[in-house]
Amino acid sequence: MHHADSTPCVDTMRPSPAACLALVLTLIAISSCALGKERVAASPPALANGPSKWVNIDVSSSGRTIRVRAGQDFQAALHRAEPGDTIVLEAGATFRGPFILPRKRAPRNGQGQWITIRPSKGSTPLPPPGVRVSPADAPAMARLETAIGAVVTTAPGAHHYRFIGIEFSAADTPKDAKNPAVLNGLVWLRAQGAHHLPHHFIFERCYLHGDPKLGTRRAIIMNSAVTAVVDSYLSDFKFVGEDSQAIIGWSGPGPYRIENNYLEGAGENIMFGGGDPYIHLLVPSDIEIRRNHFAKPTA
Repeated sequence: MHHADSTPCVDTMRPSPAACLALVLTLIAISSCALGKERVAASPPALANGPSKWVNIDVSSSGRTIRVRAGQDFQAALHRAEPGDTIVLEAGATFRGPFILPRKRAPRNGQGQWITIRPSKGSTPLPPPGVRVSPADAPAMARLETAIGAVVTTAPGAHHYRFIGIEFSAADTPKDAKNPAVLNGLVWLRAQGAHHLPHHFIFERCYLHGDPKLGTRRAIIMNSAVTAVVDSYLSDFKFVGEDSQAIIGWSGPGPYRIENNYLEGAGENIMFGGGDPYIHLLVPSDIEIRRNHFAKPTA
Protein backbone atom coordinates (compact mmCIF):
# COMPACT_ATOMS: atom_id res chain seq x y z
CA MET A 1 0.00 0.00 0.00
CA HIS A 2 1.24 3.52 -0.83
CA HIS A 3 0.15 6.97 0.31
CA ALA A 4 -0.80 9.57 -2.27
CA ASP A 5 2.68 11.01 -2.05
CA SER A 6 4.13 7.58 -2.98
CA THR A 7 6.01 7.38 0.35
CA PRO A 8 6.20 3.71 1.40
CA CYS A 9 4.19 2.77 4.48
CA VAL A 10 6.31 0.78 6.96
CA ASP A 11 4.56 -2.00 8.99
CA THR A 12 6.08 -1.44 12.42
CA MET A 13 4.14 -4.49 13.87
CA ARG A 14 5.96 -7.09 11.69
CA PRO A 15 8.61 -8.91 13.80
CA SER A 16 12.16 -9.26 12.60
CA PRO A 17 13.52 -12.64 11.48
CA ALA A 18 15.49 -12.93 14.74
CA ALA A 19 12.34 -12.36 16.79
CA CYS A 20 10.48 -15.01 14.77
CA LEU A 21 13.24 -17.56 15.45
CA ALA A 22 13.19 -16.77 19.17
CA LEU A 23 9.42 -17.23 19.27
CA VAL A 24 9.60 -20.64 17.51
CA LEU A 25 12.31 -21.86 19.88
CA THR A 26 10.27 -20.72 22.87
CA LEU A 27 7.18 -22.59 21.64
CA ILE A 28 9.22 -25.75 21.06
CA ALA A 29 10.65 -25.53 24.57
CA ILE A 30 7.19 -25.04 26.10
CA SER A 31 5.76 -27.96 24.09
CA SER A 32 8.63 -30.22 25.10
CA CYS A 33 8.12 -29.40 28.77
CA ALA A 34 4.39 -30.03 28.48
CA LEU A 35 4.93 -33.39 26.75
CA GLY A 36 7.54 -34.34 29.28
CA LYS A 37 5.21 -33.55 32.15
CA GLU A 38 2.42 -35.52 30.45
CA ARG A 39 4.67 -38.55 30.05
CA VAL A 40 5.68 -38.45 33.67
CA ALA A 41 2.17 -37.84 34.97
CA ALA A 42 0.46 -40.51 32.83
CA SER A 43 -0.14 -43.77 34.67
CA PRO A 44 1.03 -46.98 32.99
CA PRO A 45 -1.66 -49.02 31.21
CA ALA A 46 -3.31 -51.63 33.37
CA LEU A 47 -2.32 -55.20 32.63
CA ALA A 48 -5.04 -57.50 31.36
CA ASN A 49 -6.33 -60.05 33.81
CA GLY A 50 -5.49 -63.67 33.14
CA PRO A 51 -8.26 -66.21 32.53
CA SER A 52 -10.42 -66.88 35.58
CA LYS A 53 -11.74 -70.12 34.03
CA TRP A 54 -9.80 -72.83 32.21
CA VAL A 55 -10.64 -75.68 29.84
CA ASN A 56 -9.62 -79.09 31.17
CA ILE A 57 -8.75 -81.53 28.38
CA ASP A 58 -7.87 -84.41 30.68
CA VAL A 59 -11.18 -86.20 30.15
CA SER A 60 -12.16 -89.74 29.20
CA SER A 61 -15.07 -91.85 27.97
CA SER A 62 -15.95 -95.10 29.74
CA GLY A 63 -19.11 -96.27 27.99
CA ARG A 64 -19.76 -98.38 24.89
CA THR A 65 -17.65 -98.48 21.76
CA ILE A 66 -19.54 -97.89 18.51
CA ARG A 67 -17.54 -98.85 15.42
CA VAL A 68 -18.25 -97.24 12.05
CA ARG A 69 -16.57 -98.77 9.02
CA ALA A 70 -16.07 -97.22 5.59
CA GLY A 71 -19.40 -96.77 3.83
CA GLN A 72 -21.43 -96.88 7.05
CA ASP A 73 -23.53 -94.04 8.51
CA PHE A 74 -21.61 -91.79 10.91
CA GLN A 75 -24.68 -89.60 11.52
CA ALA A 76 -26.63 -92.65 12.68
CA ALA A 77 -23.83 -93.46 15.10
CA LEU A 78 -23.99 -89.92 16.48
CA HIS A 79 -27.71 -90.39 17.17
CA ARG A 80 -27.11 -93.77 18.86
CA ALA A 81 -24.27 -92.59 21.08
CA GLU A 82 -24.90 -91.71 24.71
CA PRO A 83 -22.71 -89.65 27.05
CA GLY A 84 -19.64 -91.70 27.86
CA ASP A 85 -19.57 -93.63 24.56
CA THR A 86 -16.74 -93.71 22.02
CA ILE A 87 -17.35 -93.70 18.27
CA VAL A 88 -14.47 -95.34 16.41
CA LEU A 89 -14.25 -94.42 12.72
CA GLU A 90 -12.23 -96.60 10.41
CA ALA A 91 -8.80 -95.04 9.90
CA GLY A 92 -8.20 -94.02 6.28
CA ALA A 93 -11.93 -93.97 5.47
CA THR A 94 -13.82 -90.88 4.27
CA PHE A 95 -17.32 -90.04 5.55
CA ARG A 96 -19.37 -87.52 3.56
CA GLY A 97 -21.48 -85.02 5.51
CA PRO A 98 -22.69 -82.59 6.56
CA PHE A 99 -23.07 -83.92 10.10
CA ILE A 100 -24.97 -82.54 13.09
CA LEU A 101 -23.92 -83.17 16.68
CA PRO A 102 -27.16 -83.95 18.57
CA ARG A 103 -27.96 -82.68 22.03
CA LYS A 104 -27.87 -85.51 24.55
CA ARG A 105 -29.56 -85.90 27.90
CA ALA A 106 -27.62 -84.72 30.92
CA PRO A 107 -25.93 -87.52 32.91
CA ARG A 108 -27.78 -88.55 36.07
CA ASN A 109 -24.83 -87.77 38.29
CA GLY A 110 -24.68 -84.22 36.98
CA GLN A 111 -21.11 -84.70 35.76
CA GLY A 112 -20.19 -84.15 32.12
CA GLN A 113 -19.62 -87.41 30.26
CA TRP A 114 -17.98 -87.02 26.89
CA ILE A 115 -18.77 -88.62 23.57
CA THR A 116 -15.39 -89.28 21.95
CA ILE A 117 -14.91 -89.59 18.17
CA ARG A 118 -11.56 -91.08 17.15
CA PRO A 119 -10.06 -93.26 14.40
CA SER A 120 -9.37 -96.96 14.68
CA LYS A 121 -5.80 -98.08 15.14
CA GLY A 122 -4.24 -98.54 11.74
CA SER A 123 -0.77 -99.39 10.55
CA THR A 124 0.27 -95.76 11.06
CA PRO A 125 -0.18 -94.57 14.66
CA LEU A 126 -1.16 -91.06 15.71
CA PRO A 127 1.41 -88.99 17.60
CA PRO A 128 0.94 -89.19 21.37
CA PRO A 129 -0.97 -86.53 23.35
CA GLY A 130 0.95 -83.26 23.60
CA VAL A 131 2.53 -83.63 20.14
CA ARG A 132 1.21 -81.45 17.32
CA VAL A 133 0.05 -83.38 14.25
CA SER A 134 0.90 -82.46 10.65
CA PRO A 135 -0.51 -83.35 7.20
CA ALA A 136 1.83 -86.34 7.21
CA ASP A 137 -0.34 -87.87 9.94
CA ALA A 138 -3.50 -87.88 7.78
CA PRO A 139 -3.22 -91.62 6.90
CA ALA A 140 -3.74 -92.42 10.59
CA MET A 141 -6.96 -90.39 10.71
CA ALA A 142 -10.56 -90.80 9.60
CA ARG A 143 -11.78 -88.05 7.28
CA LEU A 144 -15.01 -86.05 7.49
CA GLU A 145 -15.91 -83.87 4.51
CA THR A 146 -18.74 -82.03 2.80
CA ALA A 147 -19.33 -79.94 -0.31
CA ILE A 148 -22.06 -77.76 1.24
CA GLY A 149 -22.70 -76.10 4.59
CA ALA A 150 -20.24 -77.03 7.34
CA VAL A 151 -18.71 -80.47 7.77
CA VAL A 152 -19.84 -80.54 11.41
CA THR A 153 -22.35 -78.28 13.11
CA THR A 154 -24.30 -78.43 16.35
CA ALA A 155 -27.91 -78.94 17.27
CA PRO A 156 -29.16 -76.32 19.77
CA GLY A 157 -27.50 -76.97 23.13
CA ALA A 158 -25.23 -79.83 21.97
CA HIS A 159 -22.45 -80.53 24.45
CA HIS A 160 -19.52 -82.76 25.50
CA TYR A 161 -18.00 -83.93 22.21
CA ARG A 162 -14.31 -84.74 21.87
CA PHE A 163 -12.63 -85.29 18.47
CA ILE A 164 -9.25 -87.00 18.46
CA GLY A 165 -7.25 -87.63 15.28
CA ILE A 166 -9.97 -86.59 12.82
CA GLU A 167 -9.38 -84.90 9.46
CA PHE A 168 -11.92 -82.23 8.41
CA SER A 169 -11.93 -80.92 4.86
CA ALA A 170 -13.94 -79.57 1.97
CA ALA A 171 -14.96 -82.28 -0.48
CA ASP A 172 -13.11 -82.31 -3.79
CA THR A 173 -14.88 -80.11 -6.31
CA PRO A 174 -15.60 -81.76 -9.69
CA LYS A 175 -13.54 -80.23 -12.48
CA ASP A 176 -16.66 -79.54 -14.56
CA ALA A 177 -18.57 -77.77 -11.74
CA LYS A 178 -19.93 -74.44 -13.04
CA ASN A 179 -20.60 -72.95 -9.58
CA PRO A 180 -18.29 -74.69 -7.11
CA ALA A 181 -19.23 -74.22 -3.47
CA VAL A 182 -16.92 -72.41 -1.07
CA LEU A 183 -17.45 -73.42 2.53
CA ASN A 184 -17.91 -70.72 5.15
CA GLY A 185 -16.48 -72.99 7.83
CA LEU A 186 -15.56 -76.62 8.44
CA VAL A 187 -16.79 -76.77 12.04
CA TRP A 188 -19.57 -74.44 13.16
CA LEU A 189 -20.46 -74.50 16.86
CA ARG A 190 -23.66 -72.50 16.62
CA ALA A 191 -24.97 -70.33 19.43
CA GLN A 192 -28.75 -69.86 19.24
CA GLY A 193 -29.43 -67.86 22.39
CA ALA A 194 -28.36 -68.31 26.01
CA HIS A 195 -30.60 -71.35 26.56
CA HIS A 196 -29.30 -73.22 23.51
CA LEU A 197 -25.59 -72.53 23.80
CA PRO A 198 -23.32 -75.40 22.67
CA HIS A 199 -20.62 -76.18 25.21
CA HIS A 200 -17.75 -78.52 26.06
CA PHE A 201 -15.88 -79.40 22.86
CA ILE A 202 -12.32 -80.63 22.39
CA PHE A 203 -10.46 -80.90 19.07
CA GLU A 204 -7.24 -82.75 19.78
CA ARG A 205 -4.57 -83.80 17.25
CA CYS A 206 -6.96 -83.02 14.36
CA TYR A 207 -6.14 -81.86 10.84
CA LEU A 208 -8.47 -79.22 9.37
CA HIS A 209 -7.73 -77.85 5.91
CA GLY A 210 -9.54 -75.76 3.33
CA ASP A 211 -9.83 -76.28 -0.39
CA PRO A 212 -6.32 -75.50 -1.72
CA LYS A 213 -7.72 -73.78 -4.84
CA LEU A 214 -11.13 -72.34 -3.91
CA GLY A 215 -10.31 -71.69 -0.29
CA THR A 216 -12.44 -72.16 2.80
CA ARG A 217 -13.25 -69.15 4.95
CA ARG A 218 -12.82 -70.64 8.42
CA ALA A 219 -11.74 -73.82 10.16
CA ILE A 220 -13.71 -73.50 13.41
CA ILE A 221 -16.46 -71.01 14.24
CA MET A 222 -16.29 -71.07 18.02
CA ASN A 223 -19.65 -69.65 19.12
CA SER A 224 -19.66 -71.92 22.14
CA ALA A 225 -18.58 -72.26 25.74
CA VAL A 226 -15.76 -74.39 27.19
CA THR A 227 -13.94 -75.25 23.96
CA ALA A 228 -10.37 -76.33 23.26
CA VAL A 229 -8.25 -76.80 20.13
CA VAL A 230 -4.93 -78.48 20.95
CA ASP A 231 -2.07 -80.20 19.11
CA SER A 232 -3.84 -79.66 15.76
CA TYR A 233 -3.01 -78.41 12.25
CA LEU A 234 -5.29 -75.84 10.54
CA SER A 235 -4.28 -74.75 7.04
CA ASP A 236 -5.50 -73.19 3.76
CA PHE A 237 -8.11 -70.84 5.18
CA LYS A 238 -8.52 -68.02 2.69
CA PHE A 239 -11.43 -66.31 0.98
CA VAL A 240 -11.80 -63.87 -1.93
CA GLY A 241 -13.55 -60.62 -1.00
CA GLU A 242 -13.87 -61.14 2.77
CA ASP A 243 -11.55 -61.74 5.68
CA SER A 244 -10.83 -65.30 6.73
CA GLN A 245 -9.64 -67.00 9.91
CA ALA A 246 -8.40 -70.31 11.18
CA ILE A 247 -10.42 -69.80 14.39
CA ILE A 248 -13.10 -67.19 15.07
CA GLY A 249 -15.74 -66.63 17.72
CA TRP A 250 -18.12 -63.75 18.34
CA SER A 251 -21.07 -65.25 20.21
CA GLY A 252 -19.67 -67.57 22.86
CA PRO A 253 -18.67 -66.67 26.43
CA GLY A 254 -15.60 -68.93 26.75
CA PRO A 255 -13.49 -70.20 28.34
CA TYR A 256 -11.32 -71.16 25.35
CA ARG A 257 -8.02 -73.01 25.11
CA ILE A 258 -5.96 -72.76 21.89
CA GLU A 259 -2.64 -74.48 22.45
CA ASN A 260 0.19 -75.97 20.39
CA ASN A 261 -1.49 -75.64 16.98
CA TYR A 262 -0.35 -74.68 13.49
CA LEU A 263 -2.76 -71.96 12.27
CA GLU A 264 -3.12 -70.40 8.80
CA GLY A 265 -5.60 -67.57 8.18
CA ALA A 266 -5.31 -65.08 5.34
CA GLY A 267 -7.23 -62.43 7.28
CA GLU A 268 -6.71 -63.16 10.97
CA ASN A 269 -5.24 -66.38 12.29
CA ILE A 270 -7.40 -66.11 15.42
CA MET A 271 -10.16 -63.57 15.99
CA PHE A 272 -12.75 -63.01 18.71
CA GLY A 273 -15.43 -60.39 18.19
CA GLY A 274 -16.05 -58.62 14.90
CA GLY A 275 -19.81 -59.23 14.94
CA ASP A 276 -22.84 -58.68 17.15
CA PRO A 277 -23.31 -61.59 19.59
CA TYR A 278 -26.58 -63.51 19.59
CA ILE A 279 -26.65 -63.15 23.39
CA HIS A 280 -27.21 -59.63 24.72
CA LEU A 281 -24.05 -57.94 26.10
CA LEU A 282 -21.94 -61.10 25.73
CA VAL A 283 -18.16 -60.66 25.55
CA PRO A 284 -15.91 -63.68 24.77
CA SER A 285 -13.67 -64.08 27.83
CA ASP A 286 -11.10 -66.34 29.52
CA ILE A 287 -9.16 -67.04 26.33
CA GLU A 288 -5.91 -68.98 26.66
CA ILE A 289 -3.57 -68.93 23.62
CA ARG A 290 -0.21 -70.67 24.03
CA ARG A 291 2.59 -72.15 21.90
CA ASN A 292 0.89 -71.81 18.51
CA HIS A 293 2.59 -71.30 15.14
CA PHE A 294 0.84 -68.50 13.17
CA ALA A 295 1.53 -68.68 9.43
CA LYS A 296 0.53 -66.71 6.32
CA PRO A 297 2.05 -68.42 3.27
CA THR A 298 2.53 -65.87 0.51
CA ALA A 299 1.42 -68.40 -2.09
